[in-house]
Amino acid sequence: MQEKVREIQLKLAQHVLEICQRHGLQVWADWGTLLGAVRHQGFIPWDDDIDLMMMRDDYEALLKLAATEFKAPFFLQSFHTERRYYRGHAQVRYNGTAAILPADLHQPFHQGIFVDIFVYDNISDDLDSTAWKRSLRTARWVLKCLQTAQYGQGTKVLLAKAICGIAGYKRLYRMFERQFTKWNAQETQRIACPTFDWRQVARTARERAWYRETIMLPFEQMELPAPVDYDKVLTALYGADYMTPRQDSSGHGEVILDAEHDYREVLKRMKNGEQ
Repeated sequence: MQEKVREIQLKLAQHVLEICQRHGLQVWADWGTLLGAVRHQGFIPWDDDIDLMMMRDDYEALLKLAATEFKAPFFLQSFHTERRYYRGHAQVRYNGTAAILPADLHQPFHQGIFVDIFVYDNISDDLDSTAWKRSLRTARWVLKCLQTAQYGQGTKVLLAKAICGIAGYKRLYRMFERQFTKWNAQETQRIACPTFDWRQVARTARERAWYRETIMLPFEQMELPAPVDYDKVLTALYGADYMTPRQDSSGHGEVILDAEHDYREVLKRMKNGEQ
């Protein structure tokens, strides 16, 4: 099954790269995928997905191509294309397959095998500044409200749904994004992906200059674009000894993967207690 899943993930990544090349959009391998390309020339043996990244302008341009460039069996999943999807990044899904997180067992959105596309924004050069801390507080409150309305239980869900209903789900999500996109008009030194994980911004920030050029690195039977200073990126993320393999669990935790059955069928079996 792993071989079939990875074959689909490579197909998804290739589709994204082709679209980006046609439209002049920049995209790079990120996180474990970048590490795998450098250290293994492919998947890290215990990894379960492919991670890509884009800067905000190119990312938004890609989202606008969802209807024209991502036709079946491909589906570009984001807040713009799926109601109640609030993960702060996009995922390209493959129809007729399943990649289900236990927490999403009762969620209605597409849960096929996926490739992650993270969106990077400029961040404040002073993460201790009043302006940055104010943005974090606002973002935390808005996202908690959205997620409680979707995943929570008890009386808190009713309150969160009432707030979202009055303010509007889309309006609230846009408010969340604006807490971090406001620095894109400034020439800041660093970039990060705060809409995905605002808690880890200080640890995962990168220098903008590391992405000044793009090179291609072998990854399985294809090539993936990487920042010219990938060594600095990987050192910042994983330490100077990143070339030494240290087996770890996937960042997703337990994922139900099925390359041959649609996620709706798999979800139905799971809800019924079937294997």
